[in-house]
Amino acid sequence: MGSPNQAVIDAVSALIAAHKITADAVKSVVIAMPSDRIHIVDNGAMPDVCVQHLAALALVDGGVSFVSCHDHDRMHDPAILAVRGRISAVPSDELTAAVPARQAIVEIETQDGGRLRHHAKAVRGTPDNPMTAEEIDAKARDLIEPIISAARAERLLGATGKLEEMRSVRELRPLLQA
Repeated sequence: MGSPNQAVIDAVSALIAAHKITADAVKSVVIAMPSDRIHIVDNGAMPDVCVQHLAALALVDGGVSFVSCHDHDRMHDPAILAVRGRISAVPSDELTAAVPARQAIVEIETQDGGRLRHHAKAVRGTPDNPMTAEEIDAKARDLIEPIISAARAERLLGATGKLEEMRSVRELRPLLQA
């Protein structure tokens, strides 16, 4: 998914990782987003553009993949819809003015009355919050494995990790061809 949902998913993912939160434990979720962009993703009709759907998907599945966030059928999944009904998005003028841009705050109230909060200030993969090599490889796998297979994806990732040793990038061609 793209901006402005990235910061939201970063915040939800951080809460899942830190607190092992699951969809069943969630009573409600409030997502604060920049007021000048919230209209783009608030209850959007497409799965990768609907912030409530993406947050529910992350809570139900424990994360979001390229395939899952583009799966139109999942927008009708009863488990996703049950969680989505507990999620609201609210505009924030403070986040509109915040630097860097693309920030979000996610607050989760748990079934047992607990309150969790995460302010995603810099989207993962930006200069202010760079991805690790392992995260880059995992993202690449998520994107290319469905197209070229897991075995070929591993060979391609191995080769791209040694680009400076190649005489020509044409050496990658056999790894991309079926």
